[in-house]
Amino acid sequence: MAAATPEPAPRLTAAAAKATPVPDRLPAKSAAPARPQNAVSPSAGGDVHPLIGSTAALWSPHGQMPAITTGKIYFTRTDGSGGYCTGSVITASNLNTVWTAGHCVNAGNGGGWFSNFLFVPDTDNGSAPWGSWSWKYTNTTNGWANSGDLHYDVAAIAFYPLNGTNLQSRLGAQGYRFNYGQSFSVTTFGYPQSGYNRTDFPANGSKLYYCTGQTYRKSSSNDLIGLSCDMHHGASGGPWLTDLASWGGGYIIGAYSHRDVNSSGVPTNIEARSANHGDGAINVYNDVSTH
Repeated sequence: MAAATPEPAPRLTAAAAKATPVPDRLPAKSAAPARPQNAVSPSAGGDVHPLIGSTAALWSPHGQMPAITTGKIYFTRTDGSGGYCTGSVITASNLNTVWTAGHCVNAGNGGGWFSNFLFVPDTDNGSAPWGSWSWKYTNTTNGWANSGDLHYDVAAIAFYPLNGTNLQSRLGAQGYRFNYGQSFSVTTFGYPQSGYNRTDFPANGSKLYYCTGQTYRKSSSNDLIGLSCDMHHGASGGPWLTDLASWGGGYIIGAYSHRDVNSSGVPTNIEARSANHGDGAINVYNDVSTH
């Protein structure tokens, strides 16, 4: 875990930028956030944070939602190296599902599956206050796994209970709104190591940061979700939450996927992007949430 490096956010190729995603056809699907059932938190809910805009700031306090539903996902890449992303507990019937990006579980373009996933919720400077949860099952879209299509860069992981307690029961869970469009007021979270015009993020991605802002659809023919936020590597898979309540519960409408970078992989603008959370997200959720 100490040696893990952030999973590189995939690059949007010229071909992918021109690709037109298949229109969503499934009905909208949603579920409400859930409060912890068994967790002993310092207070009844989270503090109301100021709207900070596109420059990410440190999030506090820890020990309660939404921090305890957000964490780092560690894994082994196909080449044997260790990587990490960000993820969030999501309301699910199995009570043990974490939402993230497709490139955090699979290399894409037929490159194969990652393995040995561990979820460390609410980690802060390497701590594991709620333990490390081991994986049971994961899935992403065919569009990402087979073609590396960033329009379908979504994934979920089912974890085993820890010491007989489910993730959702112990920590709570964020709700979701899938197939609700691309325009939302959001608070986004991640454990970034790098960013747009940022040199102050921890080199090991050890701190939880957040942005706020208004999302938008890229264009009439491109359903990627855009947002002004400067978090990059390490924030991959981090939840984009709308209607975040003072007690820490909100609704996942996106997860950080990628942004424009130069030939050296350095971000070239402030725009972060998420895959549209439509049919692909619903299909992944329906599969993983029942395992």
